[in-house]
Amino acid sequence: MRAAALLLLLVLELAVFASVSGADVSTLPGVLGYLELKFLDLIPGLAPVLVLSVGMTLVLVTAGIDLSVGSMLALVAAVMSCCEGGAAFWFTAVPLGLLVGVGLGMFNGVLVSRLDIPPIVATLGTMIFYRGLCQVVMRDAERAPFFDVPGYEWLGGFSGSLIMLGLVAGAGGWFWSRSRWRRELLLVGGNRVAARYAGVPVDRRLVETYAVMGGLAWLAAMCFTARNGAVNASTATGLELKVIVAVVLGGTRVEGGRGSLLGSVLGAFLVAVLDDGLREAKGWSDEHLPFEVSHLRYLLLGLLLVSGVWLNTRVSRRDAG
Repeated sequence: MRAAALLLLLVLELAVFASVSGADVSTLPGVLGYLELKFLDLIPGLAPVLVLSVGMTLVLVTAGIDLSVGSMLALVAAVMSCCEGGAAFWFTAVPLGLLVGVGLGMFNGVLVSRLDIPPIVATLGTMIFYRGLCQVVMRDAERAPFFDVPGYEWLGGFSGSLIMLGLVAGAGGWFWSRSRWRRELLLVGGNRVAARYAGVPVDRRLVETYAVMGGLAWLAAMCFTARNGAVNASTATGLELKVIVAVVLGGTRVEGGRGSLLGSVLGAFLVAVLDDGLREAKGWSDEHLPFEVSHLRYLLLGLLLVSGVWLNTRVSRRDAG
């Protein structure tokens, strides 16, 4: 039911932005041409948000949250940019980025599980800390070694991004639907005391979940740098908001105990179409509105987040009743 509602909302978004973008959608070939151009550009830009949304779904299922995902992506990309370009980049920077991403995620997990710091406080602190490390590493510079790496730009194109998204969402969804790990994470998020009595290694599962989030931040950093070609200390600022909105819209409860990877994928598409559509509608807003329509981005994201939380709460109460 929720998936159908999200698909309907996605269609409505596309229809609204198509009408204000000036595209010719009065005929079926015009509509198909618009959709083709839209998704050829949308998929590469969507990749970091969707990859991180998969990880955020796992984190929220455990009744946690990770506000540091944007800073993690930026720090991983910054560390990778310190390595020389060329073919050796694949054997130096790429493994180093994976090590850094998983390490940052595990650090978050240790703060939450071992030190018993509330996830929102722990990851708010690491969001600031990791962004500070970005500034230390980058020193107000911008580095762009990524386009010098043979084959690296393929990850930022349509085909590379589509394959990456298919692997993450497809393989992740298949594993998520069949694994015992999923059931244990749901139990951890639903009732942590009951999970301990059931023999679930709660602390280990929390560290594993945040480590997976860090590994996915590394994948997202590769998709981002392959598309943009450069990184600086402010890279991916505010990305965590888009990721959280996408996951909550998709039906994952912020209180934990329930989550949907399919819903998170659809939520990521909704956020990406909204972001891209607001940019496309700039010309229309200059003519019809006293402000730029792009200024509505965070207003609409905030409304979507509150609406998603409200809807999830209503569904939970209905199921409980």
